[in-house]
Amino acid sequence: MVRSNYDALVSGDGACAGCGEKSVLRAIAAVTEAYMRPVFHRKSDRLIAKAGELEKNGPARLAALAQRDPAAYALLKQAVAHLVLGLGGENEKDTKARIAAHEAANGPITDLQMVEALASVLLTDAFNHKNLQAIDGRLANGMSVMAMAAHTGCNTVYGSTAPNNPHPYPWMNSLFQDGVTVGWLMGESFIVDHARRSVLPERLTDILLTREENAISAREYYELTHFTDATMTDQEIVELPKVWVVGGDGGIGDIGYQNTSKVILQNRPNVKILMLDTQVYSNTGGQNSDSTPMLGGNDMNVFGAATQGKNTEKKTVAETFIAGHGSPFVAQVSMANAPKLYRAILDGLEYRGTMFLQAFTTCQPEHGVADDMALTQAQRARDSRGVPEFVFNPRLGETYQEALDVKGNPAPDMDWYSAKDKVSGETNRYTVAHWAATEARFRNHLKKVKKDALGKLIPLENMLVRITQQDAVWRRYLDPAHRSFIPDFGVYIKLPGEAGAEPEYRAISRQLVLFCVERRKAWRMLQSKAGIANKEYLAQKALLADLDAGRIPTDEFLAHAHELLEERMGAAVPARA
Repeated sequence: MVRSNYDALVSGDGACAGCGEKSVLRAIAAVTEAYMRPVFHRKSDRLIAKAGELEKNGPARLAALAQRDPAAYALLKQAVAHLVLGLGGENEKDTKARIAAHEAANGPITDLQMVEALASVLLTDAFNHKNLQAIDGRLANGMSVMAMAAHTGCNTVYGSTAPNNPHPYPWMNSLFQDGVTVGWLMGESFIVDHARRSVLPERLTDILLTREENAISAREYYELTHFTDATMTDQEIVELPKVWVVGGDGGIGDIGYQNTSKVILQNRPNVKILMLDTQVYSNTGGQNSDSTPMLGGNDMNVFGAATQGKNTEKKTVAETFIAGHGSPFVAQVSMANAPKLYRAILDGLEYRGTMFLQAFTTCQPEHGVADDMALTQAQRARDSRGVPEFVFNPRLGETYQEALDVKGNPAPDMDWYSAKDKVSGETNRYTVAHWAATEARFRNHLKKVKKDALGKLIPLENMLVRITQQDAVWRRYLDPAHRSFIPDFGVYIKLPGEAGAEPEYRAISRQLVLFCVERRKAWRMLQSKAGIANKEYLAQKALLADLDAGRIPTDEFLAHAHELLEERMGAAVPARA
């Protein structure tokens, strides 16, 4: 990123050290600036050129039009008076009366006045787009390419640090749930303002300078005076200033979810939404949100004999918007893959509709990770299927298989990816339980165990073959007689030792096993939408069918479920280097 594109913060901020949100916030602002600033400057050059041609040839062309087609000349003059000189009324009769009153008081509107009015608006807009110094202390580089509407939360605390606002563009925040609605209205105002000071004057200029016949019709006059973004060209849409709505998973995906749903369905051309997914109400003490994992794992989460976490499944907010919400551009990406994040932002900026971007961002105090771990934890969350990456681009087709891209996730046709231990050479699977072991927020769900105690425990890879999501839904995992029974802290995982030391082992809670099952189910659903056949799922279904039909002894299955699964797949799970 070229720093000259965007001064990320024009003053200090008060975010926690290493906060994962700031990198993503800087990315959306920097990419928007880098993309839009040249667009604004090219537009400025174009408007200056047209204003010059208008001043040179406009009077003569108006005179020729009056001679050639008096009716079209009169209608064009009325359009300029209505749209540029501010004489428009409630209806055409009212507009004509206002124009007549103006001319009675000030004399007839002349051709030169019409040309000067159009040229003045074009030159003013050109200046605004290229030479305006909108923010004190910055170089004159043109007006802001974007504004930000923020949901109250962490981003608004460090985004409005006294005595300065660090964001060098129009910024405001509203209540937890209202930021996205405010952003929608800001976007609408940008469209109206863009039309009045930019699109319509340029269109009237083009009519005057380029048309030799059929200069303007009554229908076109009506469309110009009742202008909407529906009739904007693709270029006019690209040149619209953008509105970024920013909030956390609480403000956007939980308490503000209905507002977000409403705005996304409108599919407005210049509204772009970023959900900073810390999986918790970070700013208000650590309450669970709908985006919180099943484990909970936050300051205000209860863990004990009666409950072991948030017993409802995690809501993947971004996925809810790829179904039943019209045609938005949707992506779930993060700093785990910066190129894909930037590509998604660019594609979303170019999309003629709303973009929703969900980005996993660490919250160091709530997640319990070190200040330098934001990137690493984002990669772990992705690789474990905790927060898989995807991009849903409606421009690519009208089926999920065409529009949905899950590239960037390791082992895309498997449940989990496997990595080879550099010391032992063993191949180990990486599940959300392994990710959970790296964050202190999940510490209650893992207990150290010694290697000689493993004989009494079930390997997680074995347990996951035994259980399906329906076993979880129907609570069969609580039945000791059922194959899916999960003994609490009776399942274990193996973790690599530090700095080449011997592997370590952790017994995991029943809830953590269920979290693995839930995330596996969610990943399988996403795979199916992308048209990917999951080899492990197909093998597991066939294996369980044989077990239920009595073709496999239960004792053999329980003892060797994961080996039997690999046999069904034809080979061991392939390793990822």
